[in-house]
Amino acid sequence: MKGFKNIFLVFKFFMVLVYLALGVAILFFNVLPLPAKMGGRTFFGIVFIIYGLYRSYTIYKSFKERDEEE
Repeated sequence: MKGFKNIFLVFKFFMVLVYLALGVAILFFNVLPLPAKMGGRTFFGIVFIIYGLYRSYTIYKSFKERDEEE
């Protein structure tokens, strides 16, 4: 069962990288076909970056709690 927890941890970390990369791509590059104006792109980019940072905090918190249990 411990192997599955490690796989989920790696997947969660990968998704954090995806959220952060998507937020940066939306903010600084015009590579995504978003019909939103510049304000909408800025909003969505910031939301993705904040969500990625939040997810990284929750992963760190759960990882720290798991280490304290062992």
